Amino acid sequence: MKKSFSLIELIFTIVIIALIFTTIPKIIYATNEGFKFTLKEDGIFNMITKMMDITLKDFDENDTNSYDILLTGNSNVLECNSSANPAIRVGGFYSGDAYSRMCKNSLDISKIGPDSGENSEEDYDDVDDYNNVDDNATLACNSNTRYILKITDGYSDEWSKSDYDTNNQSLRYKFTNTQDKTASNIKFTKIILYDNKYKKNISCIGYWSANIGKIPYIESEQW
Repeated sequence: MKKSFSLIELIFTIVIIALIFTTIPKIIYATNEGFKFTLKEDGIFNMITKMMDITLKDFDENDTNSYDILLTGNSNVLECNSSANPAIRVGGFYSGDAYSRMCKNSLDISKIGPDSGENSEEDYDDVDDYNNVDDNATLACNSNTRYILKITDGYSDEWSKSDYDTNNQSLRYKFTNTQDKTASNIKFTKIILYDNKYKKNISCIGYWSANIGKIPYIESEQW
């Protein structure tokens, strides 16, 4: 009857234990790194999804009930002339139907931010309602928020008549991510994915929307 281990058996046992203790930490590390990557990936996915949701909103609050091109009060090539007959933008055309995107009602662009009665995201109906909104992008396993979506919205620079090159008949575009309070025909929405643990920006995405009037949805019937 065998009463003890041989030297070879002891050596093999030690080798196996050594392999276990050197491999397990690597597995745990790889698992944690994979979780961190998945968490960041979820944050980026939620950032893109949030922007897609915003792009489905109207350009401005006054677009929700009207098909008009809105007035910004700026004297540039994009400003709609509400006193003209028909009241259209330079280079525009009048189609003669109820959905003509004109400026006959002389509606001004509204302020940046949520409008009266819009107390939560469920009430938001135009892109600039999301200005200064912070959303949770992901939650860590300890229920702490790891990534935050920081949303800002404002007016972008646009072009003017002086930007038109008459000799070459070309227009120099000047769309920027400038978000000031001076009304223009272009709004710039930006979402930053912010790492709440390490206090730094991870990624960002931007979207430009234009003052072109409300576009009616195409009505369809199921086959």
